[in-house]
Amino acid sequence: MDPHSTPAFAASLSEAPFRRYVNRYGGQRQLAIRLYAWNIEVSSAFWGPIGVLEVMLRNRIHDALRKGRSDAWWYDGVNLAHREAIGLQTTIKRLFDRTGREPSPDEVVGASTFGFWVGLTGSGVPRHPLFSYETALWQPRLRHAFSGLGGVSRKELHAQLDGVRAFRNRIAHHEPVYAMNLPSMRDKIVRCASYLDRDVADYIAASHRIDVALTRQKEVISSGTCVL
Repeated sequence: MDPHSTPAFAASLSEAPFRRYVNRYGGQRQLAIRLYAWNIEVSSAFWGPIGVLEVMLRNRIHDALRKGRSDAWWYDGVNLAHREAIGLQTTIKRLFDRTGREPSPDEVVGASTFGFWVGLTGSGVPRHPLFSYETALWQPRLRHAFSGLGGVSRKELHAQLDGVRAFRNRIAHHEPVYAMNLPSMRDKIVRCASYLDRDVADYIAASHRIDVALTRQKEVISSGTCVL
């Protein structure tokens, strides 16, 4: 079904964000609304691979940081820089406000954002005796969570993961991604997964539907047959 044939669909879109789609096709709103629909289709194709990477990342980092400690390692000798500390506190407070009780470690881990886990692979406060993640987290613990890293540095790992995080947030907020290098992002997701586990990375590479969505762009624009 052509999305342009459903006037209420186009009418529901905010004019300012939609304008870039219209401008791409010189004011042809029929093509613009089809591109918008394809943007949804290709964005949704990325959710599965990103979800697998996100869950694996948080569980591997959680396991590395709780080894020899309590499961609530954030209360057990792990020093977090301001951004991650605030993020964790916000998550715990949100869970407490929802249930009226102290959340379990598993609940905290499950509710923490992708950005929180990616942040733990960052630098923290460089050269700080307590908050330098390179010396306090990475060298003693987190590097062991990335068995497939090879010669890739922590800094490069963080940059790649942060790129996936930024992309994830774009699709989560329904922003346009059609003009981005989507094959490169697909490969980055698989590569980041391979740093954690090669078999899981191979599974993502063999199972995703990103390429199908990519090859359908011209068809969607010409005919309007989009798959949400």
